Amino acid sequence: MLISSGCVSMAYTKDPLEQYLISQQPELALSQLEQQQHKTRDQALYHLNKATLLRMQGNFSDSNVELETAKQISIKLEGLSLREQATAITVNDAMRSYLPPAFERAMLYCLKIINYLELNDIDAARVETLQLDVFLKQNFENKEPPFARYLSGLVFEANKEFSDALIGYRKAYQAYKNAKQVVPKQLQADLLRLSQHQGLDEEHQKYLEEFKLTRWPKQSDLNQQGEFVTIIFNGLVPHKHETAINAQDPRSGQLHRIAIPFYEKRKSQVETMQISGMNQSDHGEIFAALDQQAEANLSEQMPGIITRAIARVSVKNNLSDNMEKQSPLLGLVTNIAGFISEQADTRGWYSLPQEILLSRIALPPGDHTVDIKLKNTANAIVAKKSSKIIASQQQKQFYSWHLPASTITSKRDDHARITYSATISHRIH
Repeated sequence: MLISSGCVSMAYTKDPLEQYLISQQPELALSQLEQQQHKTRDQALYHLNKATLLRMQGNFSDSNVELETAKQISIKLEGLSLREQATAITVNDAMRSYLPPAFERAMLYCLKIINYLELNDIDAARVETLQLDVFLKQNFENKEPPFARYLSGLVFEANKEFSDALIGYRKAYQAYKNAKQVVPKQLQADLLRLSQHQGLDEEHQKYLEEFKLTRWPKQSDLNQQGEFVTIIFNGLVPHKHETAINAQDPRSGQLHRIAIPFYEKRKSQVETMQISGMNQSDHGEIFAALDQQAEANLSEQMPGIITRAIARVSVKNNLSDNMEKQSPLLGLVTNIAGFISEQADTRGWYSLPQEILLSRIALPPGDHTVDIKLKNTANAIVAKKSSKIIASQQQKQFYSWHLPASTITSKRDDHARITYSATISHRIH
């Protein structure tokens, strides 16, 4: 009866910070963030977004303070209280304190590391990298985020710990393989370079046969040069919206509602990057697709989300039935309140990028001007910057740039929505 008389509705929420981000005005976005009221249960999100906006303004130290605060809040929330779990069953999932999913917390560590690298504090970056390693081992099995492992290798290499750097690159390579993603050519070259440098002939030969690369930098050459590492935070991670099945029982007249989240589809403005300096150039590659990680995380959570949503229908119906025995009006009010309170949890760290691009170029010691060009699908330049640097032998310099410009290509993921609705219909039946 519920399904035969039901209909599907959708609700879209607009992020007030998004326009400021897209227009490259992080200072206005931060002002907007500070003016908003933040519930205690959303404190982790507040600090995460503030950290991103601060680092977009080049304030890496304060950004790390906010990231560390969000980290400590997340650690405390890992042991969810019984009260919060009960609230999720009786009201809705959004009533719980926001515990960032594992992929967001991995990015928390990564941003702290990148902040330290841009502050040229390699020791602090190394400490954070060791903490990241523990976090990845505890929260991921065969689905580690490849970029986190690659970044770890970069930190160890910057600290001239080549053996540990190779371990990090190996784990990144395996993570890309496990995720069935293309292994970036830069990572291929790093594995060939360091396996050769460490005298691991058998491993080096395996990479030679698999990667088919004919040229890669030798470690002995890099030891005589400096290196400029550019990290581009491209686009914005997609938003979650709500889709709901609304129905009325034809016999009792009770209203029923089951709401679940789904992701919109987005397209970033930048398609490729080009870094050049001193007759050296590199086009960079995508090292992380956070939109895919977000969607995969939601898919993994969906069985639990649906189970709790269906359980809430039963709990709310029983409550309105009990109230109706005392007073028909009270039963009606309770039923309407339960219907309205059913909302999907659409929260997320929405100032994160959609994807991360990375490039490395080696430069001889001395003064250089490095040009960064970001291009769209038509190969037209959409943004460019020049950076003057002083390259030093065996020293890496890190530079990051946020370009949040992106467009929503679809607010509906019909395949996921139909699949989830069918699953709900089957479970209810």
